[in-house]
Amino acid sequence: MPKIKNVCVFCGSNHGYDPDFLKQTNALGQYLAANHHPVVYGGGKEGLMGAIAESTMAAGGEVIGIIPTFLSEMGLAETNVTTLLETSTMDERKDEMLRQSDAFIVLPGGFGTFEEFTTMLSWSQINVHQKPIALFNINHYFDELVAMMQKCCDQGFAPQENMDLFINASSIDEIFAGFDTFHHQLPYKYTN
Repeated sequence: MPKIKNVCVFCGSNHGYDPDFLKQTNALGQYLAANHHPVVYGGGKEGLMGAIAESTMAAGGEVIGIIPTFLSEMGLAETNVTTLLETSTMDERKDEMLRQSDAFIVLPGGFGTFEEFTTMLSWSQINVHQKPIALFNINHYFDELVAMMQKCCDQGFAPQENMDLFINASSIDEIFAGFDTFHHQLPYKYTN
């Protein structure tokens, strides 16, 4: 597993109702800054997106925001970051986030966050990338999503090995322990 430097954080543009979501997001930003992991994120200033940028920058870290021009023009971009990149489309944004990152952490969020997670996961299963992905499962937020993915495997729509392409973690320590031991293994159907 190559050394992890840049960490991409996918998260919501809202804070959510549970105060632990914001608390743990701020703790993650502080941890990433203290451990010299530049943060790559979606460039927004609202919700947990704004919080991960603000907490990382406040702790002396580096933040690379990547936002489509149309969202920037709506006034949604966080400008107090180390680098702010604009893309033409949402798809280009994901491509650039993949290019800039060595690992992914998925915080609680909405439909866009789910889409980013499942994109990176599906790209991993077809070997577009071999980078670790962690769900930061704060207060069991992702339990039903993980159960649905297990159901996919149980019902024959995905190989069981796909469940090893991501880390289901309830703490920052668990995330980075998972990163340390992560080994990208293609499902059997792609290795025969």
